[in-house]
This record gives sequence, C-alpha cells and structure tokens, in this order.
Amino acid sequence: MVFNMNKTILILNPSASRGTAIFQKEKIETALKENKIKSDVYITNSAEDVEKATENFIKEGYLNFIGAGGDGTIHYMIQKLANTDCNLGIIPIGSGNDMIKTFNIKPDINESIRIIKSNNIKRIDLGLFNKKVYYIGIAGSGFDSEVTRFANETRLPIKGEAKYNFSVYKTLVTFKPKIFKIKHDGVPESLNTMMMVVANLKYYGGGMKIAPDADPFDSKFDVCVIGAMSLIKFIKSFPSVYAGTHLSIPDVKYFKAEKVEIDCAKKFDVYGDGEYMGVLPAEFETSPKSLNIFLP
Repeated sequence: MVFNMNKTILILNPSASRGTAIFQKEKIETALKENKIKSDVYITNSAEDVEKATENFIKEGYLNFIGAGGDGTIHYMIQKLANTDCNLGIIPIGSGNDMIKTFNIKPDINESIRIIKSNNIKRIDLGLFNKKVYYIGIAGSGFDSEVTRFANETRLPIKGEAKYNFSVYKTLVTFKPKIFKIKHDGVPESLNTMMMVVANLKYYGGGMKIAPDADPFDSKFDVCVIGAMSLIKFIKSFPSVYAGTHLSIPDVKYFKAEKVEIDCAKKFDVYGDGEYMGVLPAEFETSPKSLNIFLP
C-alpha cells in the first residue's frame, strides 16, 4: 500500500529517554525523507503540551500523527486521537518502549518508519479509566503503582528493565499487601492483594510480560491479580513475570473482562502506560476499536 500523503505531523518529545531523544531528531527527519514521507515537526515541552498540540493539529486537518518518544508520549497523544479517523505511528525512542513489544515492533528508527510507510493501519482497542483517561497498554494499582511512582521519581541514571527492577526491590522493603474490593463484569470479590493490572497489551515495566494473553483486538481486558505472598516467595517469583510464566503460580489470578472496578481502604495511585492517571476507586472499561495505528 502507498502511504497516505495527507498532512503528517511528527510530534517529538525531547525529554524522552532522560533527555537524549532530542539528539535523534536529525536521524528521524533523514529517515522520513528517505522514505518519501513529508512531515511537519513539532517539539514538545511538557506532557500537557503533547496533548494540547495533538488536539490543535487534529483541528488543523492533520491525518497522520507520528509520536517520537516513549510510552508516555504516546499516552498523551491518544487522549485526543482516540475515536477519531487519525492514524498513529510510533517511533520508540523512550526508556521503556513497552507498547511496541505486543506488536513485534523493534526499537529501531528506520524499521519504525518503514512500518509507517507500509500504510498497514489497524484499529485497536483502548482502555478507559474512570470515564476520562484513555490508555493503550496497561493500568495498575497497588504494589506496581508504588513501584512506578518510585521509578518515575528516581534520579539514578538507569532505565528500562534495570530501573524497574531497582524500584521493585526498593519498594518491597516497606510494602504490605492490602484487601482489594474487585468487581469484574458485575462479579464482586475481596482479595488480599499485592497488586493488580488491567491490561490491553502484554508488556509493561521495561519488558515484564504481565498479561501474556492480552489482545488489543478482542474488546476485553486481561486482568492479572498478584495475591499476597511472602517477601521471599515474591522475590523468587518475580523473574517469571518477564517470561510470562507467572500465571502458573497459585497466588496469581488471571481472567478476561470488559469492565473492572477496584477499590481499597488505602487509596493507591493508578498508573496507565507508566503515567499517573488518578487514585482509587477506579473503573476500567474497554473502548473497542478506538485507535488507528500503523502496524507491521
């Protein structure tokens, strides 16, 4: 297929990958030209700016939106791209780049642009948190939201899997399981829980395959609940999440649902795509076939 030559905008987050993404600008522009993709360029200055700029470019008639940055950049772009006819292309130059793993896209600029050039557009599902915030990958609360908060705040010069692993073990020192009230598709439960995720994609946390059966085309979430377990058992079990083999652990509950509600006496933060979305209580709903995306 020939790439649709309607107006294309490249939205580049210069602060992605701890401020190194801006040095990829020339390489990205050269690759776009080599693939005969004419694109305007916008350099963002904040998360709010990503969202506002996306909204403005939609109003100006742009059809193709190329996000160059990490998962956070894409997260803020989809707040405005959701339920439009606009197309999203991803150039993954962030620190984690978990979204692309489900789609078998490598973190390579030239390959990402070739995928966009091929013009293979699919319409995927999104998740919707508390009827106001979309997410494309995974939302979670409990232990993992504490880990994400710590990972986002740490100033150590580490990234990806190493940063998440460090944050996990740092958070483990003081974390205690809590009783979560969970309702999925109308079925209520109370579970002593370490953490839970409501997933549209398979990966998060720098490569953790937390939801190995997640499918962004099936109009359902994959919900993974990690039950209370001893510190030693959690540490021993943790590496299995990267291979997606943790589902065999008896303390892990895994199921599919279209709507999930969770609450806890401790009002944990809720993160989606690694970005802060709010606090408990939380309601997650699938938003089927809500985003056009360039895929291999």
